[in-house]
Amino acid sequence: MAKKSFFCIDGHTCGNPVRLVAGGGPLLQGATMMERRAHFLAEYDWIRTGLMFEPRGHDVMSGSILYPPTREDCDIAILFIETSGCLPMCGHGTIGTVTMAIEHGLIKPKTPGVLRLDTPAGLVVAEYKQVGDYVEEVRITNVPSFLHAEGLTVECPGLGEITVDVAYGGNFYAIVEPQENYRDMADHSAGDFIAWSPVV
Repeated sequence: MAKKSFFCIDGHTCGNPVRLVAGGGPLLQGATMMERRAHFLAEYDWIRTGLMFEPRGHDVMSGSILYPPTREDCDIAILFIETSGCLPMCGHGTIGTVTMAIEHGLIKPKTPGVLRLDTPAGLVVAEYKQVGDYVEEVRITNVPSFLHAEGLTVECPGLGEITVDVAYGGNFYAIVEPQENYRDMADHSAGDFIAWSPVV
């Protein structure tokens, strides 16, 4: 049986886990990070599942792999991995990755205090404040957000028809406002939302 080793640094962003794969990531093909993401999913998804799922991870594990950028205006490229797949963008993952990469000397920014990040979603700018060996804060400017679709209707089991809007902000998000069949999140269990999420 073939063996593969990875060097990982574990951290968190306000309690949200981030596992930075600092060594052992595969060489990926593609002219953009979105193309590299597709190559990773097609041939190397076993790395994501092996590092994010039990026994090495858990149901809310997130991570990232650093790569040379595909864009000349960026310092580094990030591929986001987590239990649900490879997200085009991850806010808490970006903050945690920047913090660990700067503190461990994995990235040398062109401009101190600023990292320009090549992500599958596009250019993300991270401004960070470093005091001594530690990064004390990170502020990110994400890709532009926009309303993708408005007033879509979906049939949710046990709930009925609901109307949703779909917005983009690095990933696509369904936005559900109070309506006839849905008043508030507090009226439903986590299990309800898990059951409805594939439909929505």
